[in-house]
Amino acid sequence: MYKKISNIAEREFIEKELGIKYKFPKLYTPNSVINGAKEATLSVITIDNPNHISYAIWGLLPDNYEDEWSDFQKALDTLNVSKDNLNSNGIFQEPYHKRRCVIIVTGFFIYHLYNGSLYPYYVYLDTKKPFYIAGVYNTLDDGFITCSMLMTEATGIVSRIQNLNTMMPVFIPESSSDTWLDPKADMDEINHILNLPSILKLNAHPIAKDFFKNDILYDSMLEPVYYNNIPL
Repeated sequence: MYKKISNIAEREFIEKELGIKYKFPKLYTPNSVINGAKEATLSVITIDNPNHISYAIWGLLPDNYEDEWSDFQKALDTLNVSKDNLNSNGIFQEPYHKRRCVIIVTGFFIYHLYNGSLYPYYVYLDTKKPFYIAGVYNTLDDGFITCSMLMTEATGIVSRIQNLNTMMPVFIPESSSDTWLDPKADMDEINHILNLPSILKLNAHPIAKDFFKNDILYDSMLEPVYYNNIPL
């Protein structure tokens, strides 16, 4: 389960790199650690509004849901969903077919357990640029968007480091994003994109164990910290 991601890019840099503007630019703030356990907001591009970057609450809610976000997450954690469960779980099936999105991030976090201690790692592009994670979303009656991140079997550097989880996010290449966000796209093509092997060149390094203290969110959190006793 992935509950923390990162988006430290400045708004102007995101807009320049991705060639798309924020719908409400003044609401954007870079964040070194976005904690999904606390009803966090993500930058997303949706099928309904593919020409602007919007904001979505992390954790899918049914489109007709009226109670508290936190209550629903206690009943069903929807921060992530395995790609294999998209068509078997009713809450995700319709969004997958009709309401796909991409989630804009600059990195995410994985964990390695060694000799009774847990070490967090920060994973990011070797270019340190923003990239897309596949998502699905719903729009509530009040206009708020809620979304889930799609997961697949871990490969590459992620599978080599993390040993508490076998999953990682599904990455959407920019070359496939227009199709992913096309409401008329054939689902065979969408399924093909979902199952493409990752071509992202990812780096990873260990970070300070203060990461596990929920209220510490300073930028230096992402700086590398090297431990002599980790065989990685």
